[in-house]
Amino acid sequence: MFFVFGWNKPKITSYGAVQKHHCSNCNNTEYWQLNKIARYFTLFFIPVFPHDNDYWYFCPICNYGIALENKKFELYKSIAEINTSFLENKIDQEERERQLNLIYNLIEENSKIQESKFLEESKNYAEKVASKTDSELLHIFNIDRVKYNNSFIIAVEEEIKKRNLISTD
Repeated sequence: MFFVFGWNKPKITSYGAVQKHHCSNCNNTEYWQLNKIARYFTLFFIPVFPHDNDYWYFCPICNYGIALENKKFELYKSIAEINTSFLENKIDQEERERQLNLIYNLIEENSKIQESKFLEESKNYAEKVASKTDSELLHIFNIDRVKYNNSFIIAVEEEIKKRNLISTD
């Protein structure tokens, strides 16, 4: 018996425009798009089932994008669906704004929860951060911050404030 199988065959699903966003890559401000990229296991070149998903929020001009976690993707997907309904005249502007306000309130609530989580986790790094020199702290905060998680950076920022190295407000 002979089987031909494969994996990683991508299927891209576009959900449409989400919101205006300034792109740091091409310096344009445009409605960023939302895509889901599902990778499939194939049998005889026919996609059978997905084994991995990526969610992208990206600039339609240069395709620079941000990978999203599932929870944020679902919120952005709701925004895209509301915008699509409005563009297809299924809802009016007033209904669009009402629905978008509900979503934005959820996003703000999730951001506050995430921020408090990072703040709580940053306490675990206090001792490690306190052992760093002033120049190490400033280097981490100003140059190497992308190499560290948010909780660690918050701990670094607090230590910098405590030492009065720079004003971070």
